[in-house]
Amino acid sequence: MKALYQKIRTLNGKNYGLYKSLADKPWDFGDFALEFLHVQGDPYAPASRVVIKANLSMLGYAGEWGGTFERRLALSDFLHRKLSRLVKEKYPEKDAAIVFDTAGPEMLVRNSLWIDNGELRACLQVRLPGEGRKIQAETAAEILTMVLPDLVSAGLYYSKSDEAALQDYYRVLAERKEILAELEARGLCAFVPDGAVLPRASGLSELPLEGAVPFTAPEQMAVTLNVCGRSIRGMAVPKGITVITGGAFHGKSTLLQALTRAVYPHIPGDGREGIVIDESALRVGVEDGRSVRGTDLSMFVRDLPGGVSTKNFNTLSASGSTSEAANLLEAMEAGASTFLIDEDSSAVNFLIRDIRVRKLLGDDREPLIPLTDRIREISAQGYSFILVAGACGDYLDLADNIVIMANYKAECAKSSQSPESQQSTVAASSARPFVAYMQPLQKSVRPTSPVERQVKVKLAGDTLLQIGFLVSDTSRLNTLVDKQQRLGAGFVLLNLLQNAASNSESSDASAAGDSVAATIQKLYEKIQNVGFRNLPQGMSREMSLPRVVDIACVAFRLRDGSR
Repeated sequence: MKALYQKIRTLNGKNYGLYKSLADKPWDFGDFALEFLHVQGDPYAPASRVVIKANLSMLGYAGEWGGTFERRLALSDFLHRKLSRLVKEKYPEKDAAIVFDTAGPEMLVRNSLWIDNGELRACLQVRLPGEGRKIQAETAAEILTMVLPDLVSAGLYYSKSDEAALQDYYRVLAERKEILAELEARGLCAFVPDGAVLPRASGLSELPLEGAVPFTAPEQMAVTLNVCGRSIRGMAVPKGITVITGGAFHGKSTLLQALTRAVYPHIPGDGREGIVIDESALRVGVEDGRSVRGTDLSMFVRDLPGGVSTKNFNTLSASGSTSEAANLLEAMEAGASTFLIDEDSSAVNFLIRDIRVRKLLGDDREPLIPLTDRIREISAQGYSFILVAGACGDYLDLADNIVIMANYKAECAKSSQSPESQQSTVAASSARPFVAYMQPLQKSVRPTSPVERQVKVKLAGDTLLQIGFLVSDTSRLNTLVDKQQRLGAGFVLLNLLQNAASNSESSDASAAGDSVAATIQKLYEKIQNVGFRNLPQGMSREMSLPRVVDIACVAFRLRDGSR
């Protein structure tokens, strides 16, 4: 710390660009080190990025917290929220001298704070002060050698007063792991515990609604799980086809939304922390105007007028039913085995086909095959569906289980622990190799201006992901919960796209032939272990790790945005 202080003092009044000399080496603060990842070029440029590195033992934590993934995630997430709160309290203004990433209620692998090999790394933004083009050394020294160490001391060091709360974070993750194992052993795809709070405070808030009716499992679908030394009663959702029905505003979509977000663990006190679902589950709905490239839609769309085949379908602007068919089939290819569907956000002619229209037109003049005609065959292949149907009554006859939501309380109208079997006559399309699928897009993976040295990943608005000249509209991917996850997906795909060409020339035929999902899975596992630090540009922006299925769905939406 003393060396950094002295170095900064020598820069007083000098040209602002000399701040870059601070990045020449790490700076020792005793228990931790500070390193500059990026130094801004002028006072109005994006803030500088620094990383704090410290061994857990130096921060006072027992070695066990650097062990299992669940313990590392619990400690990382807990400390992330604590440090974020302290930074915000110290610098509440918009153009703050120090900024640290904020987090939603999900516990995720984040590059802003992660633990691996017993070492904690925390990335912060620091706005280095200047007057015009001159360095303000006194203010800079105060920020870097006084305020920042105080924040680290208060936010990252072990405190006995935090022990109970930290253990709660770990308990949520440990119980979730055991519940997931129970789901698999019992043939279930989801579990909602008694006492869960499903509604949110508002459509713009992730806080639980005060005074909400707590969830209670209907007796016919109730199970008691023994996990981590305690018994938890709740509603078990068997694999197969489950329909959630009921009147408008009675909680159908609220239950489905809670299940959708349950693909990630939630922090204690969120109200949804005990809800667990198949971790590959994906929400599927209509997506008018999305691009589709090379997807086999023949399971749901017969050949189009003029003899146009749908086995290798391409469009830059899919219709409602076509987009939903592509979403479901691509989700299957990406590895999802549970699908969540709400009729309110679906194309009606994808879900059902009116019997009178069917009789009038027949199959010869209607290329669309509704989900009602395929759902039991797909389910027979091991896939599960959880559908909200308040008007599409055809699904009541197809369901293995029916849950009625009435006044926010769940009732069971039908329960079958052994779904009805049906011989499947359809087969999912084969998975496409990543290298071959991405090859036509390679020419667009390049800097978007002559002055850029790297391919940039950025968001236009909140949801349009850009990777060089490639774009992917992620607005309807409901399990990408924030901007950080979208950027995480973008940087993962950038890395894989840049390696795809070399893989295609590799003597390792298996690497070149890996499917989209399998290729993503390999890199995902590395990041889940060590964080983003080994990913090129992986520490350049705040990002968090999406699931493999989400990254694959982003990849399937990629198109050349320069056209």
